[in-house]
Amino acid sequence: MATEIVRFYFDPTCPWAWQTAKWIREAESVRDLRVEWRLFSLRLVNESIDDPLTDDSAKSVPALRALALAGREGGRDAVDRLYRAIGSRIHDGDQTLSRETLDAAVADAKLPADLVRRAMADPSTADDVRAEHREAADAVEAFGVPTIVLDSGRGIFGPVVAVAPTGEAAGELWDRVRWLADLDGFFELKRDRDRRPGETVRGS
Repeated sequence: MATEIVRFYFDPTCPWAWQTAKWIREAESVRDLRVEWRLFSLRLVNESIDDPLTDDSAKSVPALRALALAGREGGRDAVDRLYRAIGSRIHDGDQTLSRETLDAAVADAKLPADLVRRAMADPSTADDVRAEHREAADAVEAFGVPTIVLDSGRGIFGPVVAVAPTGEAAGELWDRVRWLADLDGFFELKRDRDRRPGETVRGS
């Protein structure tokens, strides 16, 4: 049976997508799947200004455009490394997504030190982000992150987890999510979020 290719759409600023990303990396280690990391801009969904991806004062914009350039120059593996580095600092490490933090994440990911500067100087990096965002919106009517798209072309928002399961528990969650995502006629399961990302129990 062929390895399943899973497109995972994320915005690096979303803490919920970060927990799901940690889960799917775990699932990748115990199931026959390979993740392709793709960009999605929550600003494009939520902002009313004409082109939010040119606003370099917004925290997500330099990160998204740096990720786009990393992908162009180093492929999906470079996107994965930079996303890991950003998420480790801002979600697990509680750092602010400043330009200094982003430059440090670039160094963590062993990418060129001038990556962010070049990404922001190159208008086509905004086009790259826009294209991947539109790809998800057009293919599966994605409206937020995390969104995953299977080999079959079916996509699903989520799963949204407060804490990413690990090991075989991650694989078992993948089995169920994958089955539901590919089930014709299935649309949604949802309940109230009673804790923040990273909390094992409410208020912890």
